[in-house]
Amino acid sequence: MDNNDQEKNLDKDAEIIDGDMNEVSDLDQETFTYTVDNNNVNNDYNKGFYNDKKSYLYILIGVMILVFIIAVLIFFANRNNSKDAKYTDIESKMVKAAEKYYDKHSEYLPVMDGSSVSVPVDTLIQESFMKPFSEFVKDGVSCSGYVSVSKNSDDYVYFPYLVCEGEYESSKLSSKIISSGVVTSGDGLYNVGSEYIFRGEYPNNYVEFNGNNWRIMGINSDGSIKLILVEKKVEKNTWDDRYNSEKDGYTGINDFRVSRLLEYLKKLYEDNTYVSEKNRKFLVKHDWCIGKISSSDALIDGLNLCSDVYNDLYIGVVDVDDILIPSIDSNCKYIYDAECTNYNYFFDINTGWTFNASMDKSYVVFNSNGGSLTTRNASLENYVRPVININGNVLYKSGDGTEKHPYVIGD
Repeated sequence: MDNNDQEKNLDKDAEIIDGDMNEVSDLDQETFTYTVDNNNVNNDYNKGFYNDKKSYLYILIGVMILVFIIAVLIFFANRNNSKDAKYTDIESKMVKAAEKYYDKHSEYLPVMDGSSVSVPVDTLIQESFMKPFSEFVKDGVSCSGYVSVSKNSDDYVYFPYLVCEGEYESSKLSSKIISSGVVTSGDGLYNVGSEYIFRGEYPNNYVEFNGNNWRIMGINSDGSIKLILVEKKVEKNTWDDRYNSEKDGYTGINDFRVSRLLEYLKKLYEDNTYVSEKNRKFLVKHDWCIGKISSSDALIDGLNLCSDVYNDLYIGVVDVDDILIPSIDSNCKYIYDAECTNYNYFFDINTGWTFNASMDKSYVVFNSNGGSLTTRNASLENYVRPVININGNVLYKSGDGTEKHPYVIGD
């Protein structure tokens, strides 16, 4: 190869190298341009994300402002309607005011056990123990009321009674029961003389008291309400286990006034076994019919159980009438008639001991199970199912007397 050819080749190689260099320069330029564009994309993304965060923040602030405005509106609405207080709350205020009133005027409190007095709410307002009703109710609503105070042993129990025309009226449990309907046939509440007695197989006579279900036996002539515990299992005890000379053995003596049963019933009260110390204030003493029954007194209508009465007792048991009268079977005429278990809610209650003993045998006492009557030796153990009488002024709170929705009383 001559020199000219070598020069040409060199020139040619140089062009190739220059061309390659130019391609590299172009590639670098493209790479740089891409990198810059990518950064711009990232910057745009970050900028968008930042803008979104600001948008969310603005939305959140807007929502908070809206919630604040709504809260302010509700506050002023409630402020304008603050007089529309719950009437049960007003009743509570009445009781607290009465308690303060009698703290100052203790000389006005009832003295005798079972007695009661009352103070008008106007008096409580005049002496500044309570604000006027106008502070608690809507404009135009006129209210009046009083607080009744009953003495129960060492306790005083307060019952408010409030009437706000066209709006509310306190309801006593006894009044609620009677207003629910008195019947003359079928299951329900019967008017028997000066008393009301639940009869039939499925009367709506359940009430919740002291955390347990009881059944309302009736409303006594003095307005107190008679209950028997049905939900809780009860203990057994002897009616009496003393030596009986007639029987020449420890078969017991069926005189209630000196019986083991009386001792046991008093212990149930003192130990708060079935009624707590808080709720004992609702209990009232009542006449318990402890008369004895002769074998010749088998006719139910001829029984005279209240020929002997014991009244110094807060917790008792059933008497024979309590078990038999609820039956609405027309063939239930004599105390041992099996028909007396028919259409009788006592069929589902294992009552155990009654108050009543045999007049013929000094060691025999009447016992009940499933609505039927039998006799047993007093020294044997048997269930002692508690019966109580609660103050007739207790307020009705809720319920319809059914097993699912028993009556509930106010505190």
